[in-house]
Parts: sequence; structure tokens; C-alpha cells
Amino acid sequence: MQHTDEVKRIDYEPVPTPDLKQASPGAPMSWLKAGVEDFKAAPMMSIVYGLIFALIGVGITVASYNQPQFALTFWTGFLLVGPFLAIGLYRAAQLHEQGDKMEAGRCMKTLIRNKSQVAVFLVLMLIIMIAWIRFSTLMVALWFGQLSPGIEAFTSALGSAEGLTFLAVLFASGGLFALIVFAASALTLPMLIDGKAELIPALITSFRAVFQQPRVMLLWAAIVAGLTFIGMATMFVGLIFIFPLLGYATWHSYRDLVK
Repeated sequence: MQHTDEVKRIDYEPVPTPDLKQASPGAPMSWLKAGVEDFKAAPMMSIVYGLIFALIGVGITVASYNQPQFALTFWTGFLLVGPFLAIGLYRAAQLHEQGDKMEAGRCMKTLIRNKSQVAVFLVLMLIIMIAWIRFSTLMVALWFGQLSPGIEAFTSALGSAEGLTFLAVLFASGGLFALIVFAASALTLPMLIDGKAELIPALITSFRAVFQQPRVMLLWAAIVAGLTFIGMATMFVGLIFIFPLLGYATWHSYRDLVK
């Protein structure tokens, strides 16, 4: 008796991703302008969000004051947390766009409603951060011969060409990790909040936006980095206003880029 085994062919359909719109070269400035209007519509809520973020920054600064080898790692984590803290701001900007009242309670419900997708994305970002922590720690250990060289060793490194080269490589590596995080998070969380797509399609769309429109998105990344630096350079006082502004503007970048 002859048996024939039939192998069923399974056709996998590609994951649908939203289409992108072409943004104008000056689009980031219009996103900031829209963010200012959102801030003006709910100044107290915006300031509370900014104050929380600024206080986290102060805490990180205090914790890493005598541990410069971990400072860059701590700051990476600080900036990584930013988009997640801004989830309520994305929802607030959406409410304002719809003509509704920007209430903190309604904004926080958004996080609860999307907690599973957001949690998976947070884990993904944490994996990237852990990879950066391991890499930067290894570089410091190889260069200084110890894990905790102290602030004096870092200061002396600035006085030699080799030390400056090391710091340049370290910061360039951090910039590469930052680019990956930016490409992954530029549009992902606003898309999840809006229900436009699930996590994987949202991630793909975010990367597509960055790499298909590099001039606009790199300008936006530079603006975000520059304003964040200004906020930190003002003893974090500036972040009280800058953080909510960037959160609102990020929502408008999503609305301007995704169909």
C-alpha cells in the first residue's frame, strides 16, 4: 500500500504598513509651532509633565556625579524613557486636535489601554539600552584598565590626543545607538496610541520615515537633541517647558508623515 504525504503550502501575507506622506523641508518647525499651541491649551498639565521629567534628570545627575564612567549610560536611559513618559502628551495633542478638552485622566487611560503593545516596545528599547551599556562599559574598562576610573581619569583624558580619540569614539558609538533608537521611536508610540497599526508595522513605518526622508527627520532629530541639551544646560529648568513641547510636536510629526 503506497502512502503519499501531501505538504500543504502556507502563504504568508506581508504585514501591511501605513503609507507615508512627503513632508516639506521646513515641516519640523511647523510641528513645533503646533506643539506651542497645544502647550498653551493646557499649560498646567504640560508643566507637570515637564517637571516630572526634569526631576528625573536631576536625580540621574546626582546619582552619576562621582561615577563619570556610568554618566553616559544613565543619560542614555534618561533619554530613552522620554518617549514613554510623553505618551500622555501624544494623547493630549490628539484630544486638542479633535477639539476635546486635554485632561490628564483621559491621557493616562491611553497608556493603560495600550499597555501590552507599549510594554513590548519598552522591552525592545531596554534590550538596545543594555547592549549600549555593555558596549560602553567594555570600552571604558579596556581604555582605563578598570571599571571605575573616577572623574580625575576622565579629566586627564581630555588633555591627550589619545584620550580625545577615545572620547570621540565613545560618543560616536553613542550617536549610532541614538540613531537606532530615534529611528525606532520617531513614530512608533504615536501610531500605537492612535491605533493606526500594531507594534511591528509601526516600527517598520517609523524606520521607513527616517530612511526615506532623511533630511527632514535628521533635522527633526537635531532639533530634539538641541532643545534637550538646552533644557539640561539650564539646570533642567528648561526641560519643564521643552519636554511637553517636544511631546506635542512629536504627535504632529506623526500626523504629518503617516497617511
